[in-house]
Amino acid sequence: MKLENIMIRSFIVNIFLVIIKVIGGIIFNSYALIADGVHSISDLLSDVFVILGIRHSLKPADDEHPFGHGKFEYVLSFILGLSILLIAYNLGKNVIVNFNDVIKVPSLITLGIVVGVVVIKLYLARYLLKKGKELDSQIISASGKESLTDVFSSIVVFFGIGSVIVGELLDISWLLKGDKVASIIIALFIVRIGIQIIYDAIISMQGKSINKEICAEYANKILEVDGVIHVDHLDMIAYGPYYQALVDIRVNGNITVTAGHEIAENVTKELYGIEKICHVVVHVNPEE
Repeated sequence: MKLENIMIRSFIVNIFLVIIKVIGGIIFNSYALIADGVHSISDLLSDVFVILGIRHSLKPADDEHPFGHGKFEYVLSFILGLSILLIAYNLGKNVIVNFNDVIKVPSLITLGIVVGVVVIKLYLARYLLKKGKELDSQIISASGKESLTDVFSSIVVFFGIGSVIVGELLDISWLLKGDKVASIIIALFIVRIGIQIIYDAIISMQGKSINKEICAEYANKILEVDGVIHVDHLDMIAYGPYYQALVDIRVNGNITVTAGHEIAENVTKELYGIEKICHVVVHVNPEE
């Protein structure tokens, strides 16, 4: 359950960040830091959805789902995107409604909190994006993208809090709105990532091909099978955390049909021996 372990680590980090941001924002009077904490709650939701999605998508194939349950990952990604948009709407609405309320000047301590958050979140985002690419997992990559927006939003919070502090020191009234303006910008960040996750999920539901580098690795494995002269064509389609492989191999045109069938069977066994392969179709072409 390597995928699940990755997301459990992310979940633990995000719980810590939510607590730090929300409590810090309340104690030290920063509306933007509280808003950033709400943004991190979307990360928690992301982690929960991902963990549930991984558990379901990794279930073995059955009579009703001969290719397995991998596409459930895309359904969860879609729901995650919708939930993120809802969070953004509520956050932006609350900030706009209360925009002209009495301004409380944040403490300098909040700037230190934000710097610490940026460092931790940047490390987590890079970790998730790296693992998502290594494992070719869309749902982990989506979580990494969502985490990366948290880095940007925290930077916005830093400037928002800083502008309020500077505005108070220099008696510049328009700078005092910086904390709330930062909150609105954060809401826009959340909207953007929610739309991106929904778009990626819809594209994947339609059937998304695997990148050429990964296909080349599998083609080389097929060429290692005795009797395979060339891989004429290889289509690989993502099916959640798994791949479907449609292969055309070239064999000696003078061998018997039985011998060609045996080579195809060996290619099938070779591919099914790889954990990420859930379905294989092999077609044999004779060499002219």
